[in-house]
Amino acid sequence: MRILILHQNLFERLGYEQAIDHAAHDVTYAGAAEYLGNIPDHIRCDTYAWDPALPVTDQLRPLLAERPPYDRIIARHELLITPAAELRAEFGIPGMGPGTARNFRDKVAMKHTLAEAGFRVPRYTALDQPEGTAARWSGATIVKPRDESGSQGIELFATFEDAIAFVRERSGRNAAFAAAYELEEYVEGPIWHVDGFLFEGRAVVVQPSRYVGTPLRFENGEPLGSVQIDDPELAEWAVRCVRALGGETLTFHLEAIMTEEGPVFMEAAARCGGGYIVRATELRTGAHLHTLDMASDVESALATRFVGPARADLSHGFFLFPGHVHGGAEVIVEVADGLLDDPLVLSHRIVAPGTPTSRKNSYRPEHLPLSGVVAGKDPAEVERWLRRLLDTTTVVTRSPSCTEAYDGLGCGPDDHELAHRLAEEAGTLLLGLRTEEAFADAKALKDLGDSRSHEFLTAELARHRPLDAVLSEEGAADPARPAAGRVWIVDPLDGTREFSEAGRDDWAVHVALWSDGRLVAGAVALPAQGVVLSTASAPVVAPAAARNLGILGSRSRPPAFLEEVAERVGAELVGMGSAGAKTAAVVQGRARAYVHAGGQYEWDSAAPAAVALAAGLHASRLDGTPLRYNQSDPYLPDLLVCQAADAPVLLAVLREALEAQAQR
Repeated sequence: MRILILHQNLFERLGYEQAIDHAAHDVTYAGAAEYLGNIPDHIRCDTYAWDPALPVTDQLRPLLAERPPYDRIIARHELLITPAAELRAEFGIPGMGPGTARNFRDKVAMKHTLAEAGFRVPRYTALDQPEGTAARWSGATIVKPRDESGSQGIELFATFEDAIAFVRERSGRNAAFAAAYELEEYVEGPIWHVDGFLFEGRAVVVQPSRYVGTPLRFENGEPLGSVQIDDPELAEWAVRCVRALGGETLTFHLEAIMTEEGPVFMEAAARCGGGYIVRATELRTGAHLHTLDMASDVESALATRFVGPARADLSHGFFLFPGHVHGGAEVIVEVADGLLDDPLVLSHRIVAPGTPTSRKNSYRPEHLPLSGVVAGKDPAEVERWLRRLLDTTTVVTRSPSCTEAYDGLGCGPDDHELAHRLAEEAGTLLLGLRTEEAFADAKALKDLGDSRSHEFLTAELARHRPLDAVLSEEGAADPARPAAGRVWIVDPLDGTREFSEAGRDDWAVHVALWSDGRLVAGAVALPAQGVVLSTASAPVVAPAAARNLGILGSRSRPPAFLEEVAERVGAELVGMGSAGAKTAAVVQGRARAYVHAGGQYEWDSAAPAAVALAAGLHASRLDGTPLRYNQSDPYLPDLLVCQAADAPVLLAVLREALEAQAQR
C-alpha cells in the first residue's frame, strides 16, 4: 500500500511507527522542514518538503499527479484535514471528503447541519449574509473565526449591538473579515468535551470530560483543567452529533455547553483534542486514539490491538497553564509547596526559572510553563485539587532588565539546553576514550572515564553557573550544598562496568538540576547509542499497545523479589546496565517499567527521573512517595519508572512483595 502522511507534529507523539508497518508499505511524509526533521533516521520512508507559507493542496497536487497512485492520505493536524479531503476527492482516494471535512471545520456549516438534524445549537449568523437576512438576538455575543481551533481569535461582547459595531469596524479595514468570521449567541453553562473514535459509524471509544475553566479564558491567559466524568447520555448525544455531521471512521473532539434543558452544541473537530486529552483518554479507556485511527484506516478493519483494558475505576484529568500570553518573556512558576507531590498527580512538566515562553498559541505541553496529568477514584476530588492548583499557582514574568545572573552573563539561563549540551559533550569525550587498547585494562578505563567526564562537567558548570552548587558522584562532599537553592546533580559515567566492556551501549551520562524543591531540568546521554534524552525537548513516550514488554532491573544485582514482581504482572525480568539506559528504554517504549531496589544515590536517578517526568511517565520511590533530592545524605536506594497507567498496579504488587520479603 502507498500512504501519504501530512505531517505536522512530533513523530513519536502520534505513534506513526506503531500504527503503520513502514517495511510493508511505501510511506511518504509531506510537511514543513522543521517537522520532517523529527522523523527518526531508521524509519523507511520518502519525504516531501512544502513551504508553510503557501497553500498545502496546491503544493501536493503535482506530487500526487506525478507519482503512482496513493491508497491512503493521513492527516492528524486540524489545519490539514481540509487539504487531505480535497486531495482524496481529486485523486479518488478513500476517506473523508470535502463535504464532511467542511462540517468539521466551518463553524457555520457544522451548526447549520446539526440544527437541520434537530440538535440544539446557539443562535448564529454568518457575517457574509445579505443585510436583513441575518438572525438577531439580545445579550452576550461572540465574534468567532469560522475555521480556527482552540478559541483563537474569539471576541466576547456584552450585547449583539456591540458585536455588530466591532464587526463593521473590522470589515471596513479588512474586506475578507466578514467571510472568515461569524456571530454566535453566548450560552452560559459548564463546558464539556467528549473525545472518541468511530469506526464505520460505530462508537469504539467515547469519553466525556468537564473543563475546569474554559478554552476562551485559556486563550486570554487563565489556566485550564479537565476531569473525566461518566455521562452516558451526553456520550450518546455526542456520537449522534458526529454521525449527523457525516462522521463515519474518525477520531473526534466535540465541545458542548451543559444547560438545565440539556447540552448545547459548541463545535466539533475530526481530530484528537489538544493538551493531554489523548493521554488521559488512553489511561481511562486503554485506547490510543492516534494509532487506533491510523491503523484502522490503513487496514480497513478495526485495529483492536490498540484498545487495551479500560481503567474505569479512575477518573483522569489534566492542567495547562498558557505560555503564549507572556509574549516570549522569561517566567518563573510559583506553586504551593507539596502541591505537585500530591498522589493525584501522575506526571507534570514545569519550566526552569527564567525560561523564555513560547509565542505560539498552543496546548502542546512543550510550549507551556506548567502542565500535567492527574487521576483519582472520585472525580469531585480531582476537580477540587485542580481548582486549588489553578487558583493558587502563578506564572511570574521576569523583566529583561533583571540583574540577577545564574550564569554570570545575564538573566534567565537556559538550563534545559545546558543540561542537554553538557551530557552530550561529556558522552562524546567518553566515546573517544573507548579504544581497542583501552579495553585491555578495564579498571584503568573505568577510572579514566569517571575522572575525565567529572572534570569536564564540573569545569563547564563552574564557567556557566558559578553561583550554583554541584553534587557529583566523583566530587568531594560540600557541607554547604544542602542549603543551596540550585544544585546540579551529575553522574559523569553511569554504568562504568558496561563502559569498560567492548560492544556494550548501556552506559550513560547524567546531568540534572534540582531547584526550589523540584527537578527542573535534566539530560541522559547514551553516547554509544547516539541518543540524548532531555527536558530541552521533552521526550514523547511511544505508545506501547499490544507489546510484550519486560521489566528492567539491575544487570548485576537485581533484588530477589523482583522476578516475582515481573511474573505477577505478566512480564519478563530483563537485566540492563545504567539507570539512564533503563529509563531511556521505558521512555522509548522498549520496556514496560524500570524497578530498582538494590541501593542507589541521588546522581543515579536524578537525571533519569527528570527525563521520565518530562515525558509524562511515573517516577517515584517503590512505596509511591516522591523522589526528593539535595538531601544531606545523598543515598536514595530505590526507584520506579513506568507508564502512568501502570503505576497503581506495579506499586500495589511491589508493596505486597516488599512486605512479604520483610516477613521472611
